[in-house]
Amino acid sequence: MTIRAWAHGDQWIGTGTARDAEDAERPVLVVAHRQVPKPLAAARDEDVDWMERLTGITGWTQPAQRPDMDWAEVESRLGTALPSDYKRMVETFGKGAFDGYLDLNQEPWTRLRQDGLLIWAGTEHEDLYCWRADGDDPDRWPVVVRSFDREDLPFDCQAAEFVCRILIDPHHPYTMARYFDTHWFMTYRESS
Repeated sequence: MTIRAWAHGDQWIGTGTARDAEDAERPVLVVAHRQVPKPLAAARDEDVDWMERLTGITGWTQPAQRPDMDWAEVESRLGTALPSDYKRMVETFGKGAFDGYLDLNQEPWTRLRQDGLLIWAGTEHEDLYCWRADGDDPDRWPVVVRSFDREDLPFDCQAAEFVCRILIDPHHPYTMARYFDTHWFMTYRESS
């Protein structure tokens, strides 16, 4: 059986092929209910598991894509720890893009910029999503967006929360909610 599925409003739409009882290949069309995430509250909620929220928003149900990441080696090479939510994001989603737009970098840690920014994602519009790597606790590093025109805009949140908010908050300055009412993660890994 081979099937590809897309989110459309409150439905999953899948198409592909399957073998019938006589072992003949037949086309298949599947429509299934999809739970659409509710909008985020305006106030910050410290109890939100932003990675769980992100998998719900994107409908991601695939097994971990990068469970074998050697974070100790990566962090040793970089000289600093990385935020835990980012590591969960990479392990869960692997290499790819949210809404085919926000590329989740797999090697953002190749170097810390002289201005203290560490890039973790980018967009087709050349915006860079970074952390301001201040302090010893990477889980407290704020997200900073460096736009193509070299303006920096800080956000007091972690990477997973930032991605959730730009996907579904129509008032966020970098929102994708104005363009898409459903969201997905497009994996760049090769099919086996």
